[in-house]
Amino acid sequence: MQGGAPRNRGLLHGDLGYSYVNEQSVNGLLKDAFPITLSLAAGSAVLWLFMGLFSGILSAIRPRSMLDRTFTFMALFFYSLPTFVLGLLLLLFFYYELSIHGIRLFPAQGYVPLTQSPWEWARHLLLPWFTLAAVTAAAYTRLTRGSMLDVLGEDYIRTARAKGLTERRVILRHGLRAALTPIVTQFGIDLGTLLGGAIITETVFGLPGVGFQAVRAITANDLPIIIGVVVVATTAIVIANLLVDVFYAVLDPRVRLN
Repeated sequence: MQGGAPRNRGLLHGDLGYSYVNEQSVNGLLKDAFPITLSLAAGSAVLWLFMGLFSGILSAIRPRSMLDRTFTFMALFFYSLPTFVLGLLLLLFFYYELSIHGIRLFPAQGYVPLTQSPWEWARHLLLPWFTLAAVTAAAYTRLTRGSMLDVLGEDYIRTARAKGLTERRVILRHGLRAALTPIVTQFGIDLGTLLGGAIITETVFGLPGVGFQAVRAITANDLPIIIGVVVVATTAIVIANLLVDVFYAVLDPRVRLN
């Protein structure tokens, strides 16, 4: 091709190709979509970590109590609830029912960039955040509970208590830190997968993120975008797992990076 540079310079040069269906480069389309998916993933990850760790720790320090049984029931309930069902239920109660009574607290669909309006950004993402967090936190509740129960039975925990350390310090500094290794492993897998596109959540709430673009590309048989989404998702998973390996050295002093 003379008179100019070729349009596709190759994947090794960072060029994901050109979508003739959208008449736009794949790089430009994913560049616009990825911040939306990143906002969704980051907000929901903070929520599900807080919810999962909080309920899991309380269940572990009070096993077989009413609180433990309550958290167990809630974890099983949300874990068995499909994401699209929970998303539609939230839209029904917090958008439709409130709207017909003149209360417009949450929008039905759409996305507002953080740089444009932080309040509108959070308002558009709050329901999607909770949808993902509620379903994902259920697994973290059970994982945290099981890991904490194993750790709290170790000899060094009894030694820490015998030294007169407060129960809060024993639980958080000694118990939780040792129990976080499997939780961090699962977190890296979940976050990396989510950065590749939360297809169902983005579709239900009309968020034009990576997952939403993937659905459109599959429907339109737009192969360049499909390949681009796969590359982005794969890269996100690899980077997330590398960061998890690095974080192991922070959590466990027995792990050393060479």
